[in-house]
Order: sequence, then structure tokens, then C-alpha cells
Amino acid sequence: KNYYRLATEVDAACGAVIDELEAQGLLDETLVIFTTDNGYFHGEHGLADKWYPYEESIRVPLIVADPRMPVAERGATNDALALNVDLAPTILAAAGIAPPPRMQGRDLAPLYLEKNAAWRTEFFYEHPTITNTSRIPSSKALVRKDVKYIVWPDFGREQYTSGYGDGHHTVENDGPGNRPGPDRVARGLFDGRRRGRAATAADRRGAGTAGE
Repeated sequence: KNYYRLATEVDAACGAVIDELEAQGLLDETLVIFTTDNGYFHGEHGLADKWYPYEESIRVPLIVADPRMPVAERGATNDALALNVDLAPTILAAAGIAPPPRMQGRDLAPLYLEKNAAWRTEFFYEHPTITNTSRIPSSKALVRKDVKYIVWPDFGREQYTSGYGDGHHTVENDGPGNRPGPDRVARGLFDGRRRGRAATAADRRGAGTAGE
């Protein structure tokens, strides 16, 4: 109940900000982005808190109110794969400022200002072990709209999930010898993303990565 009280208070606080912008005549000149840093488990997959690459944790709300947005796009939904690293480039672009070369992410505005804008079709997720594997083990994932390939490095376990639900059509494997066809394909994709990510990290001289 406390968690839902918190969400209700956030909603009220955001409403107060919007009301004040409108009162000052600034709402039509302001880019408003509503989002959060992570989701939360409420028993899904037998888990609580956050930390893992299932949708309840990594898929979060993103609402953009942009004065430049065409009327026909307002209130519409878009299932493009947006990432938290896209927020800073989006804000900078709206202010007419070029992002630094080392900055990751992309301006989100083309998704609603352009027709059929080219966009990412996958991204790489990773989270380190916290304290020890008994508390929060590390995890990695290659995420697409229709499929997710998850690796648990500390346990030699793999999962292949289909669709946004994560709980459907899940195959778990103990290792390469037991990997079925779909996972073999996914592993190839994962290895390719890992090699690409390593090259990108080297080019950026150690900058953090969130593969696109």
C-alpha cells in the first residue's frame, strides 16, 4: 500500500508542476518528460524489488509532451525501444545543443516528428552482482520487441522468453549442451552484441555502455 501511496503522490506532484507551468504561460514552451528509473516486482517470477531483466523491472512509463509535436501525434502511443540514455540527448536537442561525442543515446523527437524514423531494434542490458550471488546475482540480456535472451553468468543459466510477458514460452537451460535451437540463435546474437559493445567501449575510452 505504501508503494501505491508513493505513486499517487508522484502523480499529484507532477500535476502541480503542470498547473504552475500553465499558470505562468510556459506550458506551450516546455518539453515535459515523465518517466522513472526502474520498475518493481510485486511477486512476478517469485521476485520482489528490482534488479533483474524481466519486463516488470526494466520496462517503465515514458510520456513526452512536446510543443513541437503534431496534433495528430498527441496522445498516441509508440512501441519503439526507448532507453534512459536517450533522455539527455532529447533534452539537449530540444534546447538546440549538440550532445558531447561521448554521450550515449539518441534524441527521441524523430519518433514523433518524422514519419518512419530509423530506430534501434534491440538493446543490450547488464547488471553486476551486488554484495554476493546469494543477494543479487549478475545478469545480462539481449532485448528485442518479440524476444529476450537472458544469461545468468554466475550460475551458467540461460533463459529465452517470447514477447513482453516474459512468463510465457520460457525455456531454461543448464549450459551449451542443452541449448535448443532458438537459444542457439539467441546466443549468436548475444555474442555479436557483446563483441560490438566491447569495440564501442574501446572507441569511447572506457565510457559506460548500454548497447543499441
